[in-house]
Amino acid sequence: MVNSVIAFEKKKLKRTFIVPLTLLYPFLVIFMVALIIAVQKDNLANQNNDMWEIMIVITHYVYMFAIALAITFITSNIVNIEHQTNSWKLLFSLPINRSSFYFSKLFSIFILCASSAFIVFVGLNLIGIVFSFGNFPPYLLLLKESFYPYIGALPIITLQLWLSLRFQNQTLPMAIGIFGAVCIFLLQTNKVSSFIFWAYPAMMTPLIQVVENDSLGKIVVNSDLYLYTTLSLVFAFIFMFIGLNYCSKHQVE
Repeated sequence: MVNSVIAFEKKKLKRTFIVPLTLLYPFLVIFMVALIIAVQKDNLANQNNDMWEIMIVITHYVYMFAIALAITFITSNIVNIEHQTNSWKLLFSLPINRSSFYFSKLFSIFILCASSAFIVFVGLNLIGIVFSFGNFPPYLLLLKESFYPYIGALPIITLQLWLSLRFQNQTLPMAIGIFGAVCIFLLQTNKVSSFIFWAYPAMMTPLIQVVENDSLGKIVVNSDLYLYTTLSLVFAFIFMFIGLNYCSKHQVE
């Protein structure tokens, strides 16, 4: 039953601009990272750090903001297909469990996010090759940098999906998503505020650069990944339950 709804969802997405625009933003992320490295390569090379690791740190500062914006765009536009066509009443009248429609939307978002993450992974490898970083590419680290922020973004995905379902006018969900994306920079700078779920994409990086004497120091492994993964899953399930409950009980006029 769920599979048939997912297949129907795929057909709808093919008739929209959502997929190409969603897959465009990881290319913009890669372009920005490549541009920063091209301009600052000499200065970066003087740091006592591996260039692959430096690229991961640079990528994360661009990536964490782009991910939140992309999720806001994806969820709003996927749900807005039904809002614009006023097709909720027709869909909910079908002999299919309403939760199937919710999970079909969620599955579509996950697929688009995973596709974007894979593009970033390939792009990071290409940057290292083009700029001759040397050494063997740290594939595991690059995979973590590409996909881990999306694990941290699970609460944002489920929250934005619920908001997009709740409000027919997508102005408010979009505004909340954009505001949250902007706040990521502030939230991740403080240990207390980093526990707010909007900061989790920023906290889910395999490497962090330590600040020593008001200057950038060595790059070390992020020891808080398990903590923020757990928190992300907890908040994601909470928002998913709220969204699923709303979808199941909502009365369409």
